[in-house]
Amino acid sequence: MSLLALFVTVCSVQAQELPKPSPYAEVMQRIGLTDITVKYSRPGVKERTIFGDLEAYGEIWRTGANSATKIELSTDANIGGTDVRAGTYSIFSIPGETEWKVMINTDTKASEGSYKAENNVAEITLKGVKNAMVETMTFSFANVSEEEAQLVFEWENIKWMIPIKVAVSEQAKSNIKDKIDELENAYGVYNSSARYYLDHNLDLDQALEWSTKSVAISAKFWNVYTLSLIQHAKGDVKAALATAEKSLALSKEADYKPYIKRNTENIAKWSKK
Repeated sequence: MSLLALFVTVCSVQAQELPKPSPYAEVMQRIGLTDITVKYSRPGVKERTIFGDLEAYGEIWRTGANSATKIELSTDANIGGTDVRAGTYSIFSIPGETEWKVMINTDTKASEGSYKAENNVAEITLKGVKNAMVETMTFSFANVSEEEAQLVFEWENIKWMIPIKVAVSEQAKSNIKDKIDELENAYGVYNSSARYYLDHNLDLDQALEWSTKSVAISAKFWNVYTLSLIQHAKGDVKAALATAEKSLALSKEADYKPYIKRNTENIAKWSKK
């Protein structure tokens, strides 16, 4: 066999994909406005004694097969009583006969040999309870509500659960504020765009559309004034006068003398036509 043929054969063998004894899995749950995803490989019992034998008590474990199990948080969350920032973390654990320790670690590429406790952002001590036999290691979510859920681990005859909570009310209030701020900013953008079109003799129909939207979002003396100018430029004197009167009233409420003067002058001038 030539060297080239041998190289191609080796590459082909390396590229071959075969079923894995511990297949990859993902489970995702939305809690309130937070997406939580657990990515892991699922080993089987296969007639073995797992905890206390294959996975020794008191020894660090990557909580799954192949690479360490990972948890992704789309927003900040509270895991087992500890606040954890949005991001991706590995899940390590230390099995015990009655008590387990579960660690949320920033090193997503760590293994049992490279795990460092100083990278933990949360350490949760919990009870490992006896459970019906589960052949293939499983993560799931239970007791899901708008603000919390439990991350459930099951394998062999052991089960444990970690409470996860999210500040959904705070997130919702923040989203509301962001949308209001977006609208608040939008009316300013609509007004400045309309004024630019007016000042540069561009499409007055477009300027009127933007100016009308700005006033509809939030009527201020300055954007109502812009609307009156555009209406007048389009020849709608009656509408321009009514809008100028509104801008004048808003200017007086704000005690903003420059716009009181401008509106008063425009009303006097336009009324003569």
